[in-house]
Amino acid sequence: METTKEIQNKSGESIKSLFINTDHIRIPAYQRAYSWENKQCSQFLEDLLEQKGKRYYLGQFLFEKEGGTLFIIDGQQRLTTTILILSALAKILEKQGQNVEQIRSAYLNDVFRTIEDDQIIFKKVSQKHLVSTIDDTETISQKRIIAAFSFFETELEKIDSDSLYLLLKTLENAIISTFYIANKVEETQVFEYQNNRGKELSRFEIIKAYLMHQIYIHSENNIKANNDIADIQREISQTYRYIEAVEGYFTENELLDNYCNLYFNTNGYIEEIKEKLSKELNKTNWIKLFFENFVELTHSAKSIVSNKHIPEISNLFFVGNEANWKLVLLTIFNKGEVSGSTFKYILKLLEILCFKLKLGDFRSDSLPSFAKKYFKSTDGYDIESLYSDIKYATEYGFQWYWNNNDYFQNIISNYFDTEQNHYYKSHRIKFVLWQYENSLRIKNKSGALLDKDLYNSYTIEHITPQTPEEGEYTDKFRNNFLQIVGNLALLTQSQNSKFSNKSFEDKKILFQDTALSSYTEIREQPIWTENEISDRHTRISDFAKRYFDTSNL
Repeated sequence: METTKEIQNKSGESIKSLFINTDHIRIPAYQRAYSWENKQCSQFLEDLLEQKGKRYYLGQFLFEKEGGTLFIIDGQQRLTTTILILSALAKILEKQGQNVEQIRSAYLNDVFRTIEDDQIIFKKVSQKHLVSTIDDTETISQKRIIAAFSFFETELEKIDSDSLYLLLKTLENAIISTFYIANKVEETQVFEYQNNRGKELSRFEIIKAYLMHQIYIHSENNIKANNDIADIQREISQTYRYIEAVEGYFTENELLDNYCNLYFNTNGYIEEIKEKLSKELNKTNWIKLFFENFVELTHSAKSIVSNKHIPEISNLFFVGNEANWKLVLLTIFNKGEVSGSTFKYILKLLEILCFKLKLGDFRSDSLPSFAKKYFKSTDGYDIESLYSDIKYATEYGFQWYWNNNDYFQNIISNYFDTEQNHYYKSHRIKFVLWQYENSLRIKNKSGALLDKDLYNSYTIEHITPQTPEEGEYTDKFRNNFLQIVGNLALLTQSQNSKFSNKSFEDKKILFQDTALSSYTEIREQPIWTENEISDRHTRISDFAKRYFDTSNL
């Protein structure tokens, strides 16, 4: 049998021969975890099924050889997905009474292992077919592994046995171009490669590979370069774990851009990184610090998300990114000044500021400049200075002319006192209704709603419908009452479809099945007319004016 030491680069190897001739296939710790989602899995399966047993080109795979082990440098997403398809295929054939020992012995074993963080779940899914959508997953990639297997199982159950065996034939005989490198110098030269059937390389992946290769170019010798690369790879491994831990709250590109803005006054694009590096005398030291500082910032992001149970932090994720409050928080958490009244005041001010920006068409954002002065302690600029600048911006805006005729100061009260269409751009009033709901829940001691996914599941519905089933609204009602906050309520998307254009009498019954505290004041009304809408509008408006008040901050 051919061993990995004897394997040469091949342009016509198959998946089957790769597994037969290999002792161990591993994913280096510094590589990205499993990232394919439904779109990539669906495209992959569609491509395979189209072949109807014919040979299929699966693409290029790059490995680094270390004894009897192959470390995947490029191709791990496709290979991981291949194992998940084979596992789903084996499960279905076995249920049909077929012998699948050949599939198990060849592929569903420990020859291929994913990254250490996900291996327990991956083995449970791929080898034992034990899958639960409510598994206590610890990472996003674990959820994706489960989702991918479940997707393939669902899709393959629709296929007849003959087609399943044709799929198995296509997979086993899939042609791959395998390239093997013997050292890290060669490994760092592949950063421009990307797979057009999978996910393109991210900006961070491109920067990462470029800078790692520059270590070899500018190091005194390969021994020092190897040691530096080993240190960098450990930091990259941790960086990916932190980035994955904050998915849904911070994107990788957000973190990269904020990091480069904070440290280098640039965005996170390869051209700008190349330009910065070209001006450095000690290039290897600059590269090492690049990764060292980035992992620290991503850890700060993880700390922020770990504290999302604090209402003031959750509220920022609800209100949105009208200004770059994320950079402010990243710097505060990075410096560790996350306790005390000043910290809490800053969080609340950022929320109010972002809501005010939601209401107007404002273009400037001074928060990054505040954050950078605070981060670098420019001229003694401390957290109290940061607080003062944010307080002023929250009250008067970033530009002096924003507050002409007290416009910015009064933008929230004017929104409720003069705006007649709160349903327009409903994401604004959704945030108000969410906080109004939470105020009632806190008063009732039932606990605030702080889950971002739950918040995202809600939409806005009219209590009295936009289009009545019977009769017509007067112009006065349509212009002054139909679209204001007093006639709007939070509903999940599934609830919204049930409510539709039903009358208040019908909706009142449906409101009995909903869980929000704010529904009580709707259900208890025998009728829903201008008076009831006006009363509710006043209650919510008065709440909002108190909620967004900065006088006690």
